[in-house]
Amino acid sequence: MNYEILKCESTDTQYPKALNILNKKPTCIYYVGDIGIMNREKNVAIVGSRDCSDYARQLAFEAGRMAAKKNLTVVNGLAIGCDTEALLGALDYNGRCVAILPGGLNQIYPKQNENLAERIVNAGGCLISEYPADAKPQKYTFVERDRIQSGVSQGVLVIETTSDGGTMHTANAAFRQAKRLAVYASALLKNATGNQLLEEQHKASVIRNSQMLEEFMMNLPDIEENIQLSIFDM
Repeated sequence: MNYEILKCESTDTQYPKALNILNKKPTCIYYVGDIGIMNREKNVAIVGSRDCSDYARQLAFEAGRMAAKKNLTVVNGLAIGCDTEALLGALDYNGRCVAILPGGLNQIYPKQNENLAERIVNAGGCLISEYPADAKPQKYTFVERDRIQSGVSQGVLVIETTSDGGTMHTANAAFRQAKRLAVYASALLKNATGNQLLEEQHKASVIRNSQMLEEFMMNLPDIEENIQLSIFDM
């Protein structure tokens, strides 16, 4: 990508306000694109498994498109599968997206989504990372970035995940941060043991149809309200 990578300190006015609730907030963020959208607009993280079912892909695309229609910025980690489909859905409606990477911004991961990353920036969105530009993704950085996915968002929507999937890190971070958390009903999907677990633990609102999805998105709190309601992430 031929974009200038910029640096934002936690003391800068453009630093995402929602991250200030985190005990382990990044001291700085590297970014490409319009970092200010995270302070101007409501954000919803739409996340799910990489190895997802065809129906989950469809639901993710539709959720991303609905979010854009409701003027919500779609946030996730640019992963293949559900994340990619949600981003494509938002872009299909000319929406804005934020992708949070597990490595530096010169190391777009996964590589096959380099063109998607470029589309996000060209559409007025943003790529961010807490790691220097040339840092390579490590196993632990995938877990660390999950707290930021939920941290910058006013709500988190889980499309489909297994109980041991990486998406559960984002869901659990959202619960700790007192974010609005929703999950598609496990009965609708094939690979959704994680969805089922969240349902059984009563940690998330259960989405069964498009009307319930729309209600979830329409009722997300404003950024300032969300900060006041949130607890510190441990």
